[in-house]
Amino acid sequence: MRIIADGRKFSAWRRMGSGKQGGLKMYRKNGAIVSRLMEIPAKPVWMATLIVLAGLIFSMSIGAAGAGVLADPTKPDPSIEGAPNEASGQDLYQRGFYEQALAEWERAVEQKKDGGAAFQLAEAYFDAAVVERDIAKAVKYYTMGAEWGDPRAQADLGTLFDKGWGVPKDLAKAAKWYEASAKQGHPSAQYNIGVMYEEGEGVAADKVKAYMYYQLAIEGGFPKFATEALENLSAKMEPAEIKEATKMVRAFKPMTREESAAEMSVTARSLTDGEAVSP
Repeated sequence: MRIIADGRKFSAWRRMGSGKQGGLKMYRKNGAIVSRLMEIPAKPVWMATLIVLAGLIFSMSIGAAGAGVLADPTKPDPSIEGAPNEASGQDLYQRGFYEQALAEWERAVEQKKDGGAAFQLAEAYFDAAVVERDIAKAVKYYTMGAEWGDPRAQADLGTLFDKGWGVPKDLAKAAKWYEASAKQGHPSAQYNIGVMYEEGEGVAADKVKAYMYYQLAIEGGFPKFATEALENLSAKMEPAEIKEATKMVRAFKPMTREESAAEMSVTARSLTDGEAVSP
């Protein structure tokens, strides 16, 4: 069973039973988990409009409280450094200016190759909350973000190859992107690649690496599934194997985004040659 999670709202796909059945998408919001069916409906236009109005009212209320009103509320807060970037687009998105947020992220992608901005665009086109779903564009932006070293985009691109969403299902490619994210310390990606190493899916079976990634996932804050997986795996391992895996855990040093981008730059293009397939 693999858990597939993104970094923005902790979405997770859970394989049920033997992993051959369908799953539910689970969201963690403010500590609560809400599950819903695999298909993700778009929000109605009137709901998006209300959110935009709420964002505008919020901006006005800040001024009324003495904090000042932005000269142009449809533009990002000028105090955000390095704009256009992921943060400046997120500022607009959180205030309900979705069209401007998407444009800001697009500028960040075009001008700065901002992996975080690419990830946010991919999320927007996949989730279909504020724009029409476009799987091809989601794949495009997840790929950009992954190639530029964003660990969330790498984990989610692994998801696409794992499930066959937008690209042909390919476990070897899924494993490559999960591991790229895992090497940066992304705990759910560490769990996922641990499962693949344990089961020999997409990679050669390797209990020592599986143990290492499960333990790292636990230490990184993903104990719910990794703890049980580690206990079950430990029962199948020799003491010498566990000792070796423990040494690998202690020696683990997360890659930076720049290091990850450099490592994946040669191989990334060969991983994205699929046709669009609806989830």
